[in-house]
Amino acid sequence: MGTILQAVEILLRPYRQRLLIGGALFLAGLALGLIYGWYIAPVEWTDAAPVDLRVDYRANYLRLLADATRAGFLRVEESAGWLGQRWNPRDAAREIRNLAARETDPARRAAMEQLAAAWEQAPAPPAPARGGIPSYCIVGLAGLILLGIAFFLLRRRTPQAVPRRLTPAPAAAAPAGPMRTPAAPEPPAPIEAYPAVGAPPLAQRQVTYKLGDDHFDLSFPIELPNGEFLGEFGVVGVGISETIGVGDPAKVTAFEVWLFDKNDIKTVTKVLASEHAYRDTALQARLRQKGDLVLASPAAIVELETQGLRLQARVVELEYGSGALPPNSFFSRLTLDLAAWRKEEEETA
Repeated sequence: MGTILQAVEILLRPYRQRLLIGGALFLAGLALGLIYGWYIAPVEWTDAAPVDLRVDYRANYLRLLADATRAGFLRVEESAGWLGQRWNPRDAAREIRNLAARETDPARRAAMEQLAAAWEQAPAPPAPARGGIPSYCIVGLAGLILLGIAFFLLRRRTPQAVPRRLTPAPAAAAPAGPMRTPAAPEPPAPIEAYPAVGAPPLAQRQVTYKLGDDHFDLSFPIELPNGEFLGEFGVVGVGISETIGVGDPAKVTAFEVWLFDKNDIKTVTKVLASEHAYRDTALQARLRQKGDLVLASPAAIVELETQGLRLQARVVELEYGSGALPPNSFFSRLTLDLAAWRKEEEETA
């Protein structure tokens, strides 16, 4: 069972954002519809016809018509007009005959039989025109169309390949204790300088993890300029990757960087591990089950490839947390610059 759930999670992972957006839009539309239908424009029944009455009230109505004709207040020829436009006189005739069969008053029974005979000869009323579309249906349809247009426009927005200023790697080896890249570095090379890649990336994102973000789980689409979906990439942290220590906030010691290719129908994953996790045998064994291990260090690059896509994640900023845990065992801050290319574009660049 656990294997099946894991397989389902892997298959749905690239579509997580779309499922969340779709679910949120559905719930928002449902809530707006309920508010409009219950409070703003609730359904109100007005101008009910005799045929809409309950069975016992409809029987009383027919008895009143019989009494009115018997007393001379209503002529038999005019009685069919009191049935309304939607009550077929032949149907009313059958109903009043059934009532006459159970009537104990001979005079009323005779009047009922007289009305039934007249209604059986009366022409059927014309079919009523259908009413227009209710206003709440029009409002709901317009809301769904607007939400669909907004979702379509947001989905077609392709990340722009904007060069970023990245923090270069320090010249000297990193110290054993807590470390952080310089706050004011010299101007670095632009993003196009990624090794072995000359074309601008199709998708590029810079993400930052901070200690205490226990739901660090990001994913981004890879699309062509025309909106064609090619795949997805992302970073998973606390709650999915390995943590170290106990208590809040969780101390994450590794991150999963993944790439999904819709044409390859698979997700490749590499694990960006802290220095302690990279050298600890027990943690190594657990992390290698998720993917190949890469040591997290300033300016380190994690490369992932599928049949048609390439992803590179560069460490822009790195800071380890301090405390009672082993040195360099969990991250206090980590900034990654992720860029994705289509292999065909790399070859033609």
